[in-house]
Amino acid sequence: MTSLSSRYDSGSPSFPIIRESLVALVALALVVLTTIITFVMPLGMEDRIMLSINQMARDSALFDYLMHILSYQKLISGVLLVAGLWALWFMPSLLARRTELLTCSVAAFGSAALSRIMQQLTPEHPRPLQDQALNMTPPTGVDAQTLHDFSSFPSDHGAVFIGLAYVIWRLHRRLGLVAIAFAALLCFTRIYLGYHFITDIVGGGALAILTVQIALLAPFQRIGGWLTGFSQTAPHWFYPLTFVACYGIATLAEELREIVGGLLRFIL
Repeated sequence: MTSLSSRYDSGSPSFPIIRESLVALVALALVVLTTIITFVMPLGMEDRIMLSINQMARDSALFDYLMHILSYQKLISGVLLVAGLWALWFMPSLLARRTELLTCSVAAFGSAALSRIMQQLTPEHPRPLQDQALNMTPPTGVDAQTLHDFSSFPSDHGAVFIGLAYVIWRLHRRLGLVAIAFAALLCFTRIYLGYHFITDIVGGGALAILTVQIALLAPFQRIGGWLTGFSQTAPHWFYPLTFVACYGIATLAEELREIVGGLLRFIL
């Protein structure tokens, strides 16, 4: 891990700026491509894949239940990914990269907000379960009208899960591969349950990776450096605040969104 750290240390002459720029460009291209596929040139192949996956629905009530649990139980999904971030924070070999870990983790979570903004700025796109052309069968225990008032593209779940897994992979390859495989499983549950198309997941994940790459720029790293210093000068404040922040990341700020949404209904 020492050599890997030196490769990604922004203060090192060997810092692969070209590589990081290429990753950002590829992520941006995927965001643009999935947007075009979603709203301009739909791929018939994606519909066929979605229907093929949907053929498994209701074949096994146990399998449907497991997919539902993986998708909704935060202790099994978001909490485990956030636990991976905490493991990296305390690894002795990664102490010098705490600033990168901090800024990139915040960026990965922030991609969910960007995803919601994109949902508001782009035309409404029905979720697979509500797409009358697909006529999908809801898995056991799934209401076909779930999330009908939210556009499906891009996926905020996909953004956060893939974003966090990417952050872990950047700093620790072995743990990162496990995180990526786990994030892929979580994203599959969203597709299987009929909440997202494949392009929704790819677009959300690409948006998260692009956001993480932007967080590597010097201005954001300076902010992260100040926060890392705060963790050393005032740990009695830093860690409680970080715990609350990590709870929000692990649950995708679900309770906060419900509170804000309820207040807006009264105000508006």
